Order: sequence, then C-alpha cells, then structure tokens
Amino acid sequence: MDEMEAAGLAVDAAATLKGIGQDVAQIRELSFKQLEILSRPDEAEEVPQPDEDEAQALILDDGMPDDGGWVTEVHSSVEVPPEFFSDLMAFQWMGLVLSVFMLVALLLNFGATLWLAFSDKWRS
Repeated sequence: MDEMEAAGLAVDAAATLKGIGQDVAQIRELSFKQLEILSRPDEAEEVPQPDEDEAQALILDDGMPDDGGWVTEVHSSVEVPPEFFSDLMAFQWMGLVLSVFMLVALLLNFGATLWLAFSDKWRS
C-alpha cells in the first residue's frame, strides 16, 4: 500500500467516524427529549377513555346486527380428487399401525434385554 492509498483510507475512516458521531448525537438528543417527557408525567396529555356503552357502540358499529350466529364459509378454486381423503386416511392408518408395531417391537426388545441381564441373578 502506498502513501496515496493510505491517505485515502484515512480520509474515508475519518468521514465514517464523523457520520457515526452525528448519528450518536441525534440518538442522544432524542433520548434527552424522551427522558424530559418521562420526567414530567403530570404535564402529559391524558387520552379520554370511552365508557362501556360507547366502547360497545364502537365495536358493533359495522352496520350489521350482532345476532351471535357466526358462519364461516371457505371458498376455494382448487378442487381435490374424490379419492384424496380416502387415500389420506389410509396413509394415516398405515402410519398408526406401523407406529404401534414399532412400539411393541421396542418393548419386546427391552423386555428380552432385561430378562437376559437379570435372569442369572434371579436363579441364585
């Protein structure tokens, strides 16, 4: 690296540090403003809270009466084949049977291991 590259690098570093210093100063000013606002809670503007009737009116102000009977309709442009759900249930059943078989095999293996480990001790 020659002197010109080193000087250019130093100028870039100084500009970057100056930008960081400006950002820190802005954050510091913002923090001071927030601290000043938080230190004077009695001067803060209070937000009026609606009473119960006004809150219910705001909730139900969609123009529709609230009859309590919610109906959800789902419309889809994608159709599934008629045999999809029967194939899905067959796959789930196969997975369940395989899981039960694996559990029984694991328990039998565990029992056989325990029997071989302790059978000589039980005889004596």
